[in-house]
Amino acid sequence: MKAFLASARWDTLRRSFWLLPALAMASGGLLAWVIGTLDQGIDLNLGVVEFNDPSSARQLLQTIATVTVTVIGISFSVTVVALQLASQQLGPRVLRTFQADALNKFVLSLFLGLFVYCLVVLTLDNPAGHTVPELAVAVAVVLATVAFAAFVAFIHNIVESLQASTMIRRIAADGQRALDERFPGAIGSEPEDGRAAAAQARGRAAGHAAREVHAPRAGFAVGVDGRQLMEAAKDDDLLVAQRLPLGDFAVTGTVMALVWSRDEVDEDTANRVAAAFQLEDERTVVQDAAFPVRQLADVALRALSPGLNDPTTAENAMDSLADMLVRFARSETPSPVRVDDGGNPRFLALVPQLHDLVKLGFDQVRVAAEGHPGVAARLIELLEQVERIAGAEGRGATELRRQRRLLRDQLDGGLPAAA
Repeated sequence: MKAFLASARWDTLRRSFWLLPALAMASGGLLAWVIGTLDQGIDLNLGVVEFNDPSSARQLLQTIATVTVTVIGISFSVTVVALQLASQQLGPRVLRTFQADALNKFVLSLFLGLFVYCLVVLTLDNPAGHTVPELAVAVAVVLATVAFAAFVAFIHNIVESLQASTMIRRIAADGQRALDERFPGAIGSEPEDGRAAAAQARGRAAGHAAREVHAPRAGFAVGVDGRQLMEAAKDDDLLVAQRLPLGDFAVTGTVMALVWSRDEVDEDTANRVAAAFQLEDERTVVQDAAFPVRQLADVALRALSPGLNDPTTAENAMDSLADMLVRFARSETPSPVRVDDGGNPRFLALVPQLHDLVKLGFDQVRVAAEGHPGVAARLIELLEQVERIAGAEGRGATELRRQRRLLRDQLDGGLPAAA
């Protein structure tokens, strides 16, 4: 599934702090060489940056480089402090959202590129008869002006990013992206008749013994490479049933899937199926719609802890969580039965259901809200709103009613621990 691989790689690159700075440093060195070459070949008189001797130009470049290094150190220090504060106030799982902030990485990259540019210009040979590299110095001045203007935006962005509402909004945006690529919609094809395809799959599974496919290592199940899975299933005429839900942690040897074949499933075939299940050290939102729910619930739990005692932030996080549940209920649910080009069922997916997300998002927060009647009352209102919209969409509301009943018991002095 090219879409999954592209999304997973883009998500990894989007959160990396090395790619953009590395490109900026390489670009800075290349730009310095190009500008320096032009400066040596063409005697320009810009009338903007003029020096009486080359030493003054070198001194200006050295000053820009020195100040740039100082600002880079400050920027990294501010970023580390911001990450620490965000982790303490909102939970460690929100750091991946902070890592994806494009402006922070752009500013750091701009200063690193400027520093490399100044170094390369300073090391270029100055041929006899050419006094001052005016074009190179003028470009350095322009880049420095742009970089320091961006630094002001960087400080503003850091301050804004530390606000709980900003992080909650970014997590909700990640949740929307997960709904747009809802699992397992990109794997194989949608069957024309879902019930007939499911019956066909059950009939085939009943006639053959299944082989278990185990996790080769420990890690979070972050996605399924549909292209690789469907190729393996078609080549060996397989039916694969997922047993490890996305987002769950698999220890080595965990059963990830069951495989049925008309012949015995050999080790190579089992390994091909296992390779289609992506295991990573951290969860992502590429196919895992439950992860943003978990993040929002973590923010609410941290806000309701005695150390922070910030019920307003908890309510804001649960408001966004409820909105995500509403959008989940209104979105089209892909069929868990995925078929190949010939209409043969090949993959039975574990599709996340609304009641699973409701339980994940409200269970722990409901217990933590016991000492906060206002938050508990707000949770009841949110559950009622989600239940009303889910009912209109034909979704089950059993878990929504259960959560609401337990919350009312808490407000009435019941014993939530027993539940």
